[in-house]
Amino acid sequence: MKVNLLSPDIYEIEDFVSIQEQEEVLNYCKTLDEAEWWKSYDEEYEKGFFFGKQKIGELPDIFYQISDKIKTLFDDVLYFDHVSLQRHPSGNFMEVHKDYWNKEIDYYIRYGIVIYYNDDYLGGEIHYPSLDFSHKPKARSLVMHGGNIPHGTTEVTSDGYRYFSTSFVRGTVDKPVILNPKLFGDVEKTDGSAYP
Repeated sequence: MKVNLLSPDIYEIEDFVSIQEQEEVLNYCKTLDEAEWWKSYDEEYEKGFFFGKQKIGELPDIFYQISDKIKTLFDDVLYFDHVSLQRHPSGNFMEVHKDYWNKEIDYYIRYGIVIYYNDDYLGGEIHYPSLDFSHKPKARSLVMHGGNIPHGTTEVTSDGYRYFSTSFVRGTVDKPVILNPKLFGDVEKTDGSAYP
């Protein structure tokens, strides 16, 4: 795994998912019927920000193994969400939003995480408008950004699907999230309480 600092408090980890894990995930995606994907928006849910689909129900063990790998990125973490499985077909995107971050409450989201299983699509870049910065990670990469940083994705503009997982790492004022120094080395680190 190689850690890249894309911008302050935004990290990309190349080769986070192995080739074998990638193949297992993508092969699983091919087995799913359309009815197994939950449409996260419709006429009654216009105020949402995620325009895509999420896998309904239990996921195979591979996703729990990937969740366990996420734990290795941190020296200390109070709580994190197991990964989900999502997809963006052509025309889908994610509107700009912040992950819920408020250090005055319990279990605030310190980092939002996105894992990219494929990159054989056009568009679908992760976009940070306040930083005037967009990036399309390579397949098998993980991107991690501070929960208070506005972000979204551009529209997928080609046939096929953008397959990805998301997760959220949470902390508290008394127990902040600490990055694993063995992995992050001299790359900029924070104690999890750097936001104003």
